[in-house]
Amino acid sequence: MWHLQQLGFRNLPESYDHLRLLHDGPPHAPASPKRRKLLYALAPRLFHEVSRAADPDRALAAMANLVASIGARSSFLSLLRENGSTLRTLIRLFGTSEYLTQTFLRHPELLDSLVRADLVRMHKTQKEMQVELDARLAEVDEYEDQLDILRRYRTEEFLRIGIHDSNGMLDFTEASQQLSALAETCLTGALRIAQAALVQQLGLVSLPGQFAIVGMGKLGAEELNYNSDLDLIFLYEPTVEEQNNQIGAQECFTKLVQRLISVLQVQTREGYVYKIDTRLRPSGRSGSLVSSLAAFMRYHETSSELWERQALIKARMVTGDLALQPQIHATLERFAYSEGTDAAGVAEIDRLRSRMEQELAQEGRGRFNIKTGRGGIVDIEFLVQMLQLRYGPQYPAIRQRATLPALVALRASGVLPPGDFQLLTHGYRFLRTLENRLRIERDQPVEALESRSEQLFSVARRLGYESEDAQERLLADYQRQREAIRACYTRWFTQEKGREQ
Repeated sequence: MWHLQQLGFRNLPESYDHLRLLHDGPPHAPASPKRRKLLYALAPRLFHEVSRAADPDRALAAMANLVASIGARSSFLSLLRENGSTLRTLIRLFGTSEYLTQTFLRHPELLDSLVRADLVRMHKTQKEMQVELDARLAEVDEYEDQLDILRRYRTEEFLRIGIHDSNGMLDFTEASQQLSALAETCLTGALRIAQAALVQQLGLVSLPGQFAIVGMGKLGAEELNYNSDLDLIFLYEPTVEEQNNQIGAQECFTKLVQRLISVLQVQTREGYVYKIDTRLRPSGRSGSLVSSLAAFMRYHETSSELWERQALIKARMVTGDLALQPQIHATLERFAYSEGTDAAGVAEIDRLRSRMEQELAQEGRGRFNIKTGRGGIVDIEFLVQMLQLRYGPQYPAIRQRATLPALVALRASGVLPPGDFQLLTHGYRFLRTLENRLRIERDQPVEALESRSEQLFSVARRLGYESEDAQERLLADYQRQREAIRACYTRWFTQEKGREQ
């Protein structure tokens, strides 16, 4: 037990049991002499890697369970002995993410992918992913098989991204871009599945118009997190003459969206693809699930509120009929930036931010919310978006969807001084990296940071804090960042509320 403690294990009885499982094998497949010999040869390197993991207890448990689940094959231990990088990859994955670990344990056959040459490629473009997915979907004809292939592809790519992330090969911006490209790929594949099924069901030759999916929020800005829902708006442009009046365009495209959401959300043996959120559509929950482009434009000309203009900053057409893309992007930019924002608008943005903090953050003694709490990610995003709405008509270059490029453009345009640019950029990177480390662990929308949580130590380790006081140092750095961010936020909103347009 003392040796386990020296190696960094914290739950000694459980880790000892997992060590026994690793050594003896499961009751249904006890270890052979050959396997034990391989394990003894592997042990020094194995324990070296486990001791360096963010959560050594979890890493050892996962390794023991993996050996048990694959029948304690000696070939697996031989593979790890001959491939130090594979062993290191597995241990870091197991010590970083409970979600990815469980995904891998459910699909141990994916072990082969860890040593494939193409996995060395940390980045894939969206077009490359699309070619891969389309090729797989073309191999089957049955609707249910297509659903499983879509889910399986999402799982494999999610694991690829997570492995590179947990091994420190991707920073949060690169991981977000890869996750966003994967979501866009899966949306395109799902749309093709849904469209083919609907055309067959209704006996149509083609759809009565053109269709587009607009990504909002983090998908639109290519800033997607682990466990992010997809915020979507659905638009269409009807043909001049609707097809033999069999079905109207509004009804047809509503059925298409309903089928699309089912393709993405229905649970199969391979799970689901993404959860879809449509609340940002015109009129929210009370509005139509799908809108014609003309109706969308009328709504924003006559009825939309400031927060809806703010949401359009990140909006982007992500899939559908490409012929609609120029018109849709011009429309989105026009409604976001054409009016500018006066001091009253700045005050309204500040009011909405305060309401979010009061209603969502739920901060208290020893509990912080890194997203909606004081000095959190939303402070930076709302400050940046306020400046974009305020100065976007004057400086077109600041009309950026993603936060970091927007900060760069605000600095280059002279709106944001160097000191504030450095503070906000560093703070945003720190908070988004922390959010990434929290979310990758369980694939849940985790935003809370508990000062007394057992989880905090492993989170600190995943962020590179090494010593026994890792969690205290992480909390101290977080407190400094949040107070500096809030001070900057308050100063800017006070200044802009008192300035005439």
